[in-house]
Amino acid sequence: MEKTNRRIFLKKAAMGSAAAGVGLTVGNIFPRRSAAEVPEFQRIYYRELGSTGYKASEIGFGAMNTRDPELIHAAIDAGINYLDTAHSYMKGVNEEIIGTVMKTKRNKVFLSTKLRQVKASEMPGMLELSLKRLNTDHVDLLLLHITESREQALNEDYIKTFSDLKKKGMTRFIGVATHKNQAEVIDAAISSKVWEAVLVGYNFTSPPEVGQAVERARKAGIATIAMKTMISIDGRNPLGAPPELSKGKLNAAQSALKWVLQNPYIDTIVPGMTSFEHLAQDLAVMGTKMTFFDRRTLTRYAEARLKGNCRGAAGCTGCQGQCPFGVEICDLNRCVGYAYGYGDLELARENYSHLPPSSRVERCGECDTCQVKCVNGLDLDNTIRNARELFG
Repeated sequence: MEKTNRRIFLKKAAMGSAAAGVGLTVGNIFPRRSAAEVPEFQRIYYRELGSTGYKASEIGFGAMNTRDPELIHAAIDAGINYLDTAHSYMKGVNEEIIGTVMKTKRNKVFLSTKLRQVKASEMPGMLELSLKRLNTDHVDLLLLHITESREQALNEDYIKTFSDLKKKGMTRFIGVATHKNQAEVIDAAISSKVWEAVLVGYNFTSPPEVGQAVERARKAGIATIAMKTMISIDGRNPLGAPPELSKGKLNAAQSALKWVLQNPYIDTIVPGMTSFEHLAQDLAVMGTKMTFFDRRTLTRYAEARLKGNCRGAAGCTGCQGQCPFGVEICDLNRCVGYAYGYGDLELARENYSHLPPSSRVERCGECDTCQVKCVNGLDLDNTIRNARELFG
């Protein structure tokens, strides 16, 4: 199979847009408009990004695993204008890759990065390093990474530090990113009257309370960005899909994206992209409606595959507090998922290195079988075996 490069991608996309014509306008409560100024693509749609005054493409670019700057160039040229990275991704290399693109594209994107929760006094230096890597003097959004509780979201030291960074012009807006206890964290962000954006794990397996919290945040004027939108569909490739679940030119991954975008309170989503094929799939979703076939595809996919995937990043908390030794199995599962869901062992080990000692697999040594029971039927003994192989 021919591997697509930027030139081939642009040629194919231009041909496809000519055949497709102008996409349908979806009747959401927030304004969406087509990017008529981008001739290669006729179906780029934008949504208001909270109270920032910015209109973000409804599908943004999740760059966590992206190593090809030409892919980022192509996405921006196509009309995607929201770009998500973090200080820790690829141990800083991800920001450096994006920085090569920002030399010529900085004024075309809403640029977001994240800082892990270390001592507040260390954060200004971390952001200075991120800005150097990114070839810019400011980011548009700075997020407090992996915020897992109300206490973390309302931590006065973090709030003061982020507010000071904003006052200094190093970031235009500030917010929180959450993989766990999302509803609790989102409600805390609302009550803080400080945080201006939330990046939240949200997909078709998310419990209703996550969507309800997203709605409350958006009505409060907070920008809402969704990640983990595909729950690692199809083994090691997060954008793949089982052939038996495809329908026409759309696949299960695209149906999953459409499910998230049907929520009018989601401003943009940041699926990970590592190939031009991924970019083409994502572009094809914008402006389309959730159909009967999409829902059937996701139902069949859930029946066939979801027993092998942890839903913790989507908001499930069914296993919390069960372990007698205090291990949060969903934290382990998230790291294992980066290896077996994204096919990125380095990313898995990087995230595992940031887990608290209480959630390390070494704590599982005293049990013959895992005493935690997954409410969705996941084999947690297998999770422990995989974690030991990867991180032991």
